[in-house]
Amino acid sequence: MYSVKDQEIMFKKTPENPQFDLFSTPSTQMGRREAKKYDDPHGWHNLFYANVTSKIDEAVFSPLFKEGNMGAPNASIRVIIAMSIIKEGFGCSDEELFEKCQFDLLVRKALGLFSLSDVVPSIDTYYLLRRRICEYENRHGVNLMEKSFEQLTGDQLSRFKISGKSVRMDSKLIGSNIAGYSRFEIIHNTFRQFIKGLGESGMLLLNPKLRKQVLLFLEEDAGKMVYRLNSETIGEKISALGLLIYQVLKRMAETTPGYDLLHRVFHEQYEVVKGQAILRPKEDIAAKSVQNHNDPDADYREKGNQKVKGYSVNITETCDDTDEQKDKPNLIVNVQVKGASAADND
Repeated sequence: MYSVKDQEIMFKKTPENPQFDLFSTPSTQMGRREAKKYDDPHGWHNLFYANVTSKIDEAVFSPLFKEGNMGAPNASIRVIIAMSIIKEGFGCSDEELFEKCQFDLLVRKALGLFSLSDVVPSIDTYYLLRRRICEYENRHGVNLMEKSFEQLTGDQLSRFKISGKSVRMDSKLIGSNIAGYSRFEIIHNTFRQFIKGLGESGMLLLNPKLRKQVLLFLEEDAGKMVYRLNSETIGEKISALGLLIYQVLKRMAETTPGYDLLHRVFHEQYEVVKGQAILRPKEDIAAKSVQNHNDPDADYREKGNQKVKGYSVNITETCDDTDEQKDKPNLIVNVQVKGASAADND
């Protein structure tokens, strides 16, 4: 269910023919050379608006807004999706993105914010749409961002008259922006995250003795312990931690937030024998096992001299070199992202 706040932050279809305010259009306030560059149809910002922002089909995201009373619309889906693309293109943080959208005239024009008085969607609205896209994929198995990119690419293939008969594929390992953790830190930090998510009401589900053990556990710092303790003591800590996690999991419902991840990490690292959590041998831990609780989808892989905790990306693009097609752009038509342990030809 969406909260009242969610219902208040809503989206509207972008007008196909936006109104221009002559007095707040930047080029009218610029010198001749600046205005010429600002209005240059070959400038990246104008090309982006013409080929990306203005061509985003907002109907792709309509399934997100069919449940209940969604309130009065107040932001453009098209602008928010274009913002997400620009963020990845610049490789910037959300904070840097919003600064660009508010004060960089070229970025604003790329988004279709032609007037100085045009307002950038709020960060709450931006995050809400992203959250709904993720929730929709979790419920229905459909990635609406992927559908939107496919729609944009199809439109560009048609407008640029690209045949698409010849394509090439390349693969690359991409490291996740996560800290490298030892086994103890992976287990410890995943459990800590789960316990913190329980809150006071969740802790009451544990009996007093177990609750006391958990509270003592929260006082520990895995990073400092790994640095300070020898391998034998760390081994004892891992064994004791496994038993504690096992006892906690038995008392929690599978629907408890964070349960799935903790359950996965526990069974990747331990096996249960006669009610005891026994640490699995290091060589039995699969490359697909959780490498960091903050990015549980990242896998481990060694490829040549490269060691990566992250993802394998396969990219397919058009590459027709015939006389008729050679001057046309190559377009990325498919991107597949899998855990780093996936084979390049999967």
